[in-house]
Formats: sequence, structure tokens, C-alpha cells
Amino acid sequence: MPPKSLTKLRRAKVPARETPLSRRYRAILEKWVPVGLQYFEEWPQRPNCGHFFGGCHWYGSDTAGPLFAFAALASSPQYDAPKTGCSRKELKEIALKGIRYLCFTHDSGPKDCIRPKKSLGNRRTWGTKWGEKGRGFFPESQCGPNMADIAIAALLLGRIVDDETWTMIARMHADYAHRFGTMAPKSGVYTNTQMEENGWTSTGLASVECVLSNSPRSNTWAETARRWMFSTATAQQDTKNHMALADGGTVRQYTGQTFTTLPDYMAENHGMVHPSYTASSLNFTGRLGMVYATYGLETPEHAFFNRQKIYDQLKRTTDRTGSLHPIQGMDWPYLSPDPGTLTHAAAAVMLKDADGAYLERLALETVEARVDGTGGRMHDQDIAETVHGPQDPLIIRETGIASPAHTYLFHRLLGDGPRPSTRAQVEKKLRGVKIYPHSGFAFQRHARGQTSLSWRNSIMALPLNKDGIYTVAPATDSFLAQVRVKNQPDSQDLCSVHVDEHPEGFAAALVMDRAQRTVRQEILYAALPSGVSVSCERLRALKNITVSSVNQGFLRIINESFPSLRGNCNGRRTLYTPGDSHQFMGGVSTDPNDDIVQTYDHPEWVNLDNRLGILFAGSGKTVYHNRRYYDVWRAVADDVTLSRIDRPFRVKNGGEIASLSTLIAPDCNHSAMDTLSLSQLRCPKSTVGLIAGNYFIAANFGPKPRTGDFGSSRVGMPSIPIFEGTTTCSGSTVKYHRVLNGGESQLQVALLSVICKGNLEITASESGQILARNRGRNRTTVRVVDKTDAIKIGPGEIKSLK
Repeated sequence: MPPKSLTKLRRAKVPARETPLSRRYRAILEKWVPVGLQYFEEWPQRPNCGHFFGGCHWYGSDTAGPLFAFAALASSPQYDAPKTGCSRKELKEIALKGIRYLCFTHDSGPKDCIRPKKSLGNRRTWGTKWGEKGRGFFPESQCGPNMADIAIAALLLGRIVDDETWTMIARMHADYAHRFGTMAPKSGVYTNTQMEENGWTSTGLASVECVLSNSPRSNTWAETARRWMFSTATAQQDTKNHMALADGGTVRQYTGQTFTTLPDYMAENHGMVHPSYTASSLNFTGRLGMVYATYGLETPEHAFFNRQKIYDQLKRTTDRTGSLHPIQGMDWPYLSPDPGTLTHAAAAVMLKDADGAYLERLALETVEARVDGTGGRMHDQDIAETVHGPQDPLIIRETGIASPAHTYLFHRLLGDGPRPSTRAQVEKKLRGVKIYPHSGFAFQRHARGQTSLSWRNSIMALPLNKDGIYTVAPATDSFLAQVRVKNQPDSQDLCSVHVDEHPEGFAAALVMDRAQRTVRQEILYAALPSGVSVSCERLRALKNITVSSVNQGFLRIINESFPSLRGNCNGRRTLYTPGDSHQFMGGVSTDPNDDIVQTYDHPEWVNLDNRLGILFAGSGKTVYHNRRYYDVWRAVADDVTLSRIDRPFRVKNGGEIASLSTLIAPDCNHSAMDTLSLSQLRCPKSTVGLIAGNYFIAANFGPKPRTGDFGSSRVGMPSIPIFEGTTTCSGSTVKYHRVLNGGESQLQVALLSVICKGNLEITASESGQILARNRGRNRTTVRVVDKTDAIKIGPGEIKSLK
């Protein structure tokens, strides 16, 4: 007989109807059923038990996710059994077998019920129990969400779940309550946030509260659950917030000294600002919404705290596939089949965020396209059975079906939320620039994609076109220099950073010491309003050193085959160079010799598949690595390095190690490369200046102010852009006079362009007045571009150009 503490509820409070969105998620689950059946096995050690994917993955996820998907699908009033080849009754029976298997093999089950000694996935979990008893807070608490899914699935299955199974479910929850029912939430911000851990623990405790609702300790567990869900998203500034919650406690009191998010509402994990872990606050809010709605209860207000502030950052960085922009790289597989549907759905439905509703539909379209192209699978079968991810063989990630299954049930329980914003509304609201000083990055959302620059954790830049991370992978350490120095391990010592922020663009000057302060890294990086990005990076020695290698301009290019994904990822990439092109096919292999490495000798430009056009000049050779073999797989992807020096060489103190200047134009056809221009100016000491179209970009890397002229030959300049400040023109040169403070960056847009002869000084004031003075001995003419009349100016005469 089940314990008295167990809830009397035996059927989920799920409406007997589908919603427009839930129908689309249901179709995804139906396509996956044959895949799940392929990996389901009976477990003969106890009656009526079975598992998925070998039954030995971390935290019971091998079976918890698939059984949840089967149970959720079986609850649908519109389940299409002929489409899946599996009846509703069979789905329920398999889900029940999965529940019973996990109950028996959990720490709270019989000691002799051990998981298989040979399985898929990581060998460390073979022949063990799950529940992770004795392994510490992180793995033990992480079992909470799977435990919650088991209970929800049992309620979805209804009367076929017997008393023995319910008794084991209750015992599992009592075990979790014993471990965490009175524990205080954890605090952690830098390097490894506690956001995700607090989120999953709150989900486990919410399930304890609901499953063991008749226990005399249920109120204690409910209070603890609320503390954990509140502390999932706390920032230091919350200690100054005296607003009271409905239960009388204030934000300040609930926060205490527990912090999980940076003050700019991003979170970092694994040593990087990490969108996946920042999104966990919203994801677990969605999971909490499901838990409470299953039992007919309202989600506590504690689960909403700071979630809108966090989502406002996440939606800014979401691309057209619904994927989040990993500003400092990604250490998990780059392209999750589900890019975050529940994150966006939770924002849409629970926060009533119409932008979230729009972005969820983008993410859902991506999931639909991915599974349509792989026969219903989360991953291509051949690839999944060949490669190994960061933690486990890729095949085990088929358990990711849990993600769309969660979003399916979420909409069944809570509806579809508000009417979505339109694309135009979202872009108008989110486009532009935002600086994140605590996280250490600048972010630009523009008409043709996104651009980011990071100066903390991973020193990198990501210039993305409209395809987002489905063209340029978010590889850690992208684009900016990686230098190796003999006997000097890498290090990061920030000397200065300054960002000249504009509504639609930015320029940043970054000075960093690397390799135990033996290398000075100087970076000027600008994101222009058009979406074009320009940069100049220099490395110089601070001591006499031997440099082992230098890589600059590294970008990882996705080369996947997703047949149903519109306009991208067709299994090949074409690299164009002046006068040549080469097509590289994507794929995987177990033989390193199947890789193809192509080297180019200082081309003026490369164009990546008509998606990124790059003008550049660097110290080393250009390399395209068409990769087939992966020590650790994160995506089928190739590597392009614009400038590589792979031989040791000595550099004296103060000498230049390497440099790279670039202009990157998103969605630029290779036939239009000749229309791009980037001019590097002659500059005062410790400074750098660039002209890119109608933009002037400069930086002073030194600690002291610099005054001087930034000059260029007029060869190849049919017209001269005029910026605020003083410009002098002669027959052969143009000079821009500037004053730059120490460490300062500057981005200016041209006020107008002129075609002129002779010796002129043109001064543009902050008020918008532009005056031209003839410094020569002869009369000269000036014509403002786009105006027909020329202006004649006599010697010493001053005339207004605007």
C-alpha cells in the first residue's frame, strides 16, 4: 500500500485538448517514436521493466526523457498511432516499464537492482545505481528534474500505474527530500554559476512538495522549494531591494548573500559567459510551470523573480533559428536540435512576452526542419554512431527528445501564450548595441546578423551573418589571436578596454598581456551599423622570446547536412579566393588522414560560401581545414585561419610578432568582393586607424593621450570622406587630425564625402557646420558627392560645405 504521505491524485490535470503549438510538437514526438522503439530493451531483473539507450546514462536521463515523451504523447487526444506504428496502449506500457526500471535502479530501490554492466554512453555509469548517492551536491541534486518527470509521466499514464510503482515513486521523492528538503540554496557567480543547480533543485523539491503533499513536512519542503526557485536568478543589486513578496518576505531577505547571475543578468559556467546556462533560469521556470500545473496548482511567484530581466538579454542574442549567441564560445555541441523552445515558451506563456512567442516559433521551425531531415531523429544516425561528444558518444544525445516533449506538455497544460510579435516589431525593438561590462563583452544586433566581442574569459569575436551559428560555429577563442610562446604558458592580464558605443555600432580598443606578460595583444575591433565588422590586431614582444606559433582570424564554419533547413547546411561549403574556388564536402570519419588541409599564400580576400566576405592582410599563410575526424565532436565543421605562422621564431623585446587587419561583410557574394575597401592609415605611435567605406575607426593603445595625423594616400580614393574634426587634403594625401586619450577607441561616420583638388583644410564641428579653407596659392574646386554644383574657393578663402 502506498504511504499516507503520497498525494491522492492519480491523473494529471491536463486539458483534454491540443493547442496549435502543441500539435506541432506532437508531430515531432510521433516521428521519433520508431527511433525510441529501436533503442528500448526489456530489463528482466524485475517484472514489467525496461530502459532506453542502454539504461546507464547520467542521472537516469537515458530512460527518463524517452519515457516522458512516450507518456506525454500517449496522453494526446489526437495521437496518430498508424503514423508511429505503435498503439497508445503500447506507448503507455513502455513508459510504465521505464518508470519501474528507474524506480528499481534508483538509490531508494532494492540494493540488488543495478543498471546493466555494459551499455551505451560513458563507461563510468555502467553497473551502477542512479541517484548519485555519496557523490556530492552537484550530481545528486541533478536527479531532481528526472524524478519530477517520472512523477508527471505516472500521472499522465493514469490508472495503469499500480500501487507498487507509486510506492517506489514516493520513496524516491522521500529520498530527495531527505537530502535537500531543508538545505539552503547555493551561491556562485564567477566561473561556475549556481543558476542551473538551484533551478534543477527547485524543480526536484517542487515535485517533492506535490507528490508528498500529505506529509506533515510538506509545508517545509514547499518553503524550501520556493527559496531555491527564487535563488535561481539573484544578483548582487537585489540586496538593496526591499519589495515584499506575497508571503511577507522581502527580496533582500530572500536574496541574503546568494547570487547566481552577474549584475548585467548574464551567467557564466565552465569559465565562460554561457547562454545555455543563463537560459536555465527560464527553462526551469517552464519546468516548474509544468510540475505545478500537472497537479492543478499555480506556479509560485518566486519562480518568476528576475526572469524577465534575464530573458531581455537572451532574446536580444537570439538568431533567426531561435538559437542563442554564445558570446564566449560553446563547450557543448554547437547546434542542439532543439535550440531552446522551452526557454522561449516559458517567457511567452508565463511572462506574457510576445517577443518570446515569436522566437519560440523560430526555434520550433528549426526543430521541425532538423527532424524532417534525419528521419525523425535528433541527430543523423551515421554521425551519431561514429563520433564522441564532449562527454559521451553522440548517440546518447538522442535522449534530447525530452526537450520538445517538455515543450509539448507545457503548451497542453498552460496554453500558447500571447499573440507573437512580428519580425519587424522584434527587430525594431532588439536591433542595436549593448555593452555588458560585468560579463565583459559588447554585442551588436544588425540587419544581417549579429556581432560580438569578448574581452573576458575567452578573448574572441563572433561575426555572424543572418544564419547565425548555423554558418559560423561558436568555437571558443574564435577570430582573435592565439599565440604560443616557448616556456611561457598562456595567461590573460587585461591592461585596458574602452568601447565607443553608438546606437547601431561600436568600436573597442582592447589591450591584453598574454603568455605571462611576454606578449602585448592590441585589438581594435569595430561593428559598423551596416553589419560589416573591421579589425586590426597586433602582437608585440615585451621580452626577448621564442614564439612557437600564431593563429589569427580563426573561424569555424559549420558544414552540416540538414536537408530540410531552408537556405543553408547542404553538406558542402565553397571557399572563394581571387580567381579560384574550392568546394569542401562535410562529413565524419574515424581516420584522421581523411582530413583535407588547403593552404593559400596571402590572398587579398576569401569568401566563405557567399555568406561571409573577408578582406584581410596578415603576417602568415591562410589555411582551410576540411575536417572529417574529430577527437571531440561538436558539429560537422571546417576551420579557416586567415593568418597562421606554424614555425618557431625569435622576437626581440619590442618587436612585432604578427598582425592582422580585416573587414568582414556578412551575406556578401564573392562577385561583390571588389566593392569592399579597407584602408589602414599611417598613424602616430601606439595608435591605429582604419577607413572602411564611410567610417573612421581608430584606437590609442598607449596609456597617454596622443595627438597627430592619421594619413593615407589618395590613390584609390575617388572621394574623401569627411568626419567631425579636421581633415587636410593635398594632391596626393589625406590626413585626419585627431586627439585620442590613453586606451581610447573612436568610431565616426562620415558627414559627407567630397571630390576636390588642391590643398584644403576641412573642419567639421560638433554642431554640424563644415567649412573648407583653401591653403594653396591657386583657386580650387570642391564638389560634395551627390550634389551637382562645384564650390570654387580662392586662396586663403573659407566656404561652407554644409
